[in-house]
Amino acid sequence: MLSWNPGLMDVRRLVMLGFKISAGKVRERGLEYYLNEYEGDLSRWMLEGVKYPSVLEHVVFTFYIDGISRVTSHQLVRHRLASYTQESQRYSAVSRGYVMPQSVKDKGFEEKFTRIVKESYDLYNEMVAAGVPYEDARYILPQAVTTALMMTVNLREFLHIACLRLSKEAQWEIRDLISKMIDEVSKVLPEIKELIDSYCGVEK
Repeated sequence: MLSWNPGLMDVRRLVMLGFKISAGKVRERGLEYYLNEYEGDLSRWMLEGVKYPSVLEHVVFTFYIDGISRVTSHQLVRHRLASYTQESQRYSAVSRGYVMPQSVKDKGFEEKFTRIVKESYDLYNEMVAAGVPYEDARYILPQAVTTALMMTVNLREFLHIACLRLSKEAQWEIRDLISKMIDEVSKVLPEIKELIDSYCGVEK
């Protein structure tokens, strides 16, 4: 994870502050009190946020994601309430990295898969060297090619994404990605897994 709400040591204060503003309490004690002095149970406020999820939208995370396949990036960017900046295949050469599903190996296709991917990359490089633009040469590349992107998402949408992408029905690579993102978020928001469980129950 690259960053979260800058200037705050504990992002849970933003959620608590949302509740206090809604209840008109900030006018009584002042903003600085709730941002710096309040010593109440921040964890409780965090978990209460599931019932009033608009307060969760004030917590924002930015991730740097590298090494996932284009298959998975295409699934990820369908979540429209997040913002993305992805590595371009139009203006820069594509690296030779790729993702191979375990099921391909299990069924004995690893060698053939590797050979065809290598041939695709070789032809890509040959075309680029001959003057074919990156944006046209990329048509030969498989969806297994790896990519990198930056993603910014608020907590409410992140919980929604987690509910969908941790499902048994989601593809293995995006499940793995979301699990790693959750591990990163847990470093600044220890309640994240409990929040996901509660939020997913509400969404159902």
